[in-house]
Amino acid sequence: MDPFKKLALLVGWFGAAFITSIISVSLLFLTSFERSLETTSTTYQLYQALPQNQTPISYSLGSADAREFLVRDFFRNYKSPLDDFSNQFIQVADYYQLDFRLLPAIAMQESNGAKRMIGDSFNPFGFGIYGSKVLKFSTFEDAIEVVGKTLREEYVNQGLTTPEKIMTKYTPPSVEKGGPWAIGVSSFMEEIK
Repeated sequence: MDPFKKLALLVGWFGAAFITSIISVSLLFLTSFERSLETTSTTYQLYQALPQNQTPISYSLGSADAREFLVRDFFRNYKSPLDDFSNQFIQVADYYQLDFRLLPAIAMQESNGAKRMIGDSFNPFGFGIYGSKVLKFSTFEDAIEVVGKTLREEYVNQGLTTPEKIMTKYTPPSVEKGGPWAIGVSSFMEEIK
């Protein structure tokens, strides 16, 4: 082999090794620098010209709040007078450990959200209404409380945990018709999500 070619090959090999070493060291430095950035936390303080006696303003939005907004929006979409009682629906659902969507869905299925119910009954749930027998409440809050408690004690605690199972006791004639009550309640529950 020609000595000039040997020298060129040797210089090329050392040149490539040198460039590769520089690139490797650079990448190693950058990688360790990025890691140090990830583990280092920097705190910044911002100042502005405000009076010393400022009272901080804070607001916390929790899951209960979000559920209340979901129920309120659900009723408002149907122009239901029950939108003002969204908080009551959530409180009763939490207290009796019910799905928060169940009571609003039943109220919508039974009375179109209290728009079509027996006058002055405050009973948007169709609860305790059989033919000429009408169970009346003094307020919507009372109705929400009593129906929530009853659903927990006489339905859910007895294993009737889904609209299909609840229907068998709440409105048995619907079972014979293929379950339109449970289908409606389930549909309204899905809508509240």
